[in-house]
Amino acid sequence: MDSILFSAGTQRHIASEEWYFEIIAGGYGAVVFDCDGTLVNSSEAHYHSLKSAVCVQGYDLDRDWYDQRTGLDRYSILSALSVENSGNLDIALAAQHSIDAFISATTEVSPIAETCKLVRALAGTYPMAVGTNAEIEVAMASLQAINLLDFFATIVSVSDGLPAKPAPNIFAYAAQRLGFPAAKTLVVEDSPEGVSAAIAAGSDVIQVVQSSRS
Repeated sequence: MDSILFSAGTQRHIASEEWYFEIIAGGYGAVVFDCDGTLVNSSEAHYHSLKSAVCVQGYDLDRDWYDQRTGLDRYSILSALSVENSGNLDIALAAQHSIDAFISATTEVSPIAETCKLVRALAGTYPMAVGTNAEIEVAMASLQAINLLDFFATIVSVSDGLPAKPAPNIFAYAAQRLGFPAAKTLVVEDSPEGVSAAIAAGSDVIQVVQSSRS
């Protein structure tokens, strides 16, 4: 898997086989992983759960439209959809319906092999957290489905009352919970919003690049 390492204002391509050694060489003390698109292939499950939730209210969710916004949190996606449809969507209701639908469909979630391998390689040596725009129950369901939940010391999410990425708060708080400054905490992400959030928090970041939908 290809990836881009953003560090000290520079960026360079690295292969997934180099991740572990880059973490050692970089002198990092902790690692924070995004969840969706980084640890788990979940785009299909999220799309179908959102589509079913808005369909209850008589709306449709175009796949291409959704794919352009997959780095956003649930409420931002639903708010954008509402604005484009005269603002009549009950966003809170649709959000809860989509959360329930996703949790019921975690059999559709699959692990991303390279990043999951990295988690297991770091276990016991580096404290790790998940920092996600998903709600805590959604993230836990995804991680449980791929048998990774127990590897993480903490999960930081929008459920903590923090603004969603690209705001830096989720990653900054995750580093704080792990007991390390952001500059000593590496972030592993896939979305441009997440990369921006990590850099704004003061962390280096590996952006994983997948060749297909996740």
